[in-house]
Amino acid sequence: MKKYHLSDIAAFATKKVYSSMFLLALPLLAIAQSTTDVVEPPKEFSLANWNWEFISYCVLSLLLLLIVARAFDIGSLTEKITGKKVVNWNSTNRWVAIIFLVASVAGICYEMIYHGKYLMIGDSYSEHGETIDSMFNWTFGITFVVFAVTEGLLFYFMFKYRYRDGQKALYYFHNNKLELIWTVVPAIVLTFLVLRGFNTWSKITSEKPKDAQEIEVFAYQFGWKARYAGADNQYGQSHFTFISGKNPLGLAVQEHVDSLLSDLKKDTAILNLQIATADDSAKAWKAAFVNFNNGSNATAYPAVFKELKTKMEDAESGSYVRQLKKDLRRKNTTITRITTYRKDDKVFNNAGNDDKITTEIVLVKGKSYTFNFRARDVIHSAWFPDFRGQMNVVPGMATWFSFVPNKTTEEARSEKNNKDFEFYLYCNKICGGAHYNMKIKITVVGSEAEYNTWLATQVPFVAPPAVSAPAEGDSNAKDSAVVKPIVVTIR
Repeated sequence: MKKYHLSDIAAFATKKVYSSMFLLALPLLAIAQSTTDVVEPPKEFSLANWNWEFISYCVLSLLLLLIVARAFDIGSLTEKITGKKVVNWNSTNRWVAIIFLVASVAGICYEMIYHGKYLMIGDSYSEHGETIDSMFNWTFGITFVVFAVTEGLLFYFMFKYRYRDGQKALYYFHNNKLELIWTVVPAIVLTFLVLRGFNTWSKITSEKPKDAQEIEVFAYQFGWKARYAGADNQYGQSHFTFISGKNPLGLAVQEHVDSLLSDLKKDTAILNLQIATADDSAKAWKAAFVNFNNGSNATAYPAVFKELKTKMEDAESGSYVRQLKKDLRRKNTTITRITTYRKDDKVFNNAGNDDKITTEIVLVKGKSYTFNFRARDVIHSAWFPDFRGQMNVVPGMATWFSFVPNKTTEEARSEKNNKDFEFYLYCNKICGGAHYNMKIKITVVGSEAEYNTWLATQVPFVAPPAVSAPAEGDSNAKDSAVVKPIVVTIR
């Protein structure tokens, strides 16, 4: 039985590692090839959308790699037969390691020069942003230096201490001084980074600034809505059970909640009727399926055939009735909850009638803001990249984030020399198919007057009742313009 030296095993392993690295690089190359400056929405799966030219290059590269690997295998077989070395792998691998190191450094430099702008998100436009950027620069700088030194030493040792015939490796058992150095130094560095990050985050999120204006930001698939307090400077109560097509934020407004309650009662009546006539529906679907299946319709209309078959199978298995009962229980539970809340005058205090729901966020430079987040469906993440802020938006959980914008939108455009630049709030957590399009524009103005002008153009959630104009020449004109209150009767 032939004995192999460690050098032979190392050579074989190194050869396989380089082959594997090339194979792993292929998908990365494909990603880099397909990356553009403009982010396009996802397309429907289709072979026509594939970059077949680049895929062909990858396949040819893979075939070339297999040919080279086969040539190495032939060389190894020749060595076994003749007993002579065809290739000195120990010498070859050391130069391959250096070439790989130089190529990697060149690749890093190339990426930083041409794609580094996508790594950095630009200047900060909030007061706490400078601290965040400083913390990032320290972390990146320290870790980059450590990475460069350790990787450089790794490849240097591969080059210098390669296997040589007649040489025996030195077995270094233990060194207390080295153990102390590479334990204490990283501990000090990590302690510095962790404590600085913890202190920075604590200052930003420890408590809401007392002088901050509060804005509610509501997340849903796939968009954002903002809510500003009305003239009374008070936000109305809200609850998820009040959410409807006309009341997307679930505000406690009488007319909308009463309308929702009425619709739910109609839905329950329909569900009760469907449950009562479930047997008749099952017979009708079965008869329709049989008639449909006997003719040529099953082939001509496969979608209709499939739908009828599904309905018949659900009716026969009882799944149809179970689903109806489940929907009925859910709607009855919602009706009970709404009825209970509807009796609470503290919830329905009309404070939300003049609230303004907007599809844009407008802020004033130098003013403190607190954003209170709510989510309707799944977990989202509110990300203010230009203001260095991010916070998870979780259904059923109250979260918030505060910051002070220190530049207006116009000032940012001037600094960037880009007249089309805008601030945006994005969703930074993948929340579904249209996640890429989930954003809301943020405009920072320079004065309260500009802000008040914009806010005056936003329509209150409940439009105020119309005021009838007084008759011309009426001496009691001022007294005649009386707004009659709206009375809602709850039964």
